[in-house]
Amino acid sequence: MNACKTSPCLRDPSADPAVIIEEIITDAMHRLRQLGDYIDAHMDELSTTELARLLSVHGENTVRLGRLLRDAHVLSGEATDGLLDALGKALDELSTQLGIAL
Repeated sequence: MNACKTSPCLRDPSADPAVIIEEIITDAMHRLRQLGDYIDAHMDELSTTELARLLSVHGENTVRLGRLLRDAHVLSGEATDGLLDALGKALDELSTQLGIAL
């Protein structure tokens, strides 16, 4: 069953986007694992064309999952904290090298 259809928070317009994306990620990981298990179990039975198509779908879904994970990281605020920390360090280094307060 698809988490997008069964998740209570997806039907709630006031649900936290971070919670929603985590549920989608969990579902996507589960489905990716299922596809990988299917490929492993039936590799000897699949034609080259079928195997190529399934591996292509697996790769596409892996990319989508990576994007979802990145989006979840951004929604968590951790990405902003890391960027601000990096900017602060860069400004401190420039300030030291130039001998002026930035």
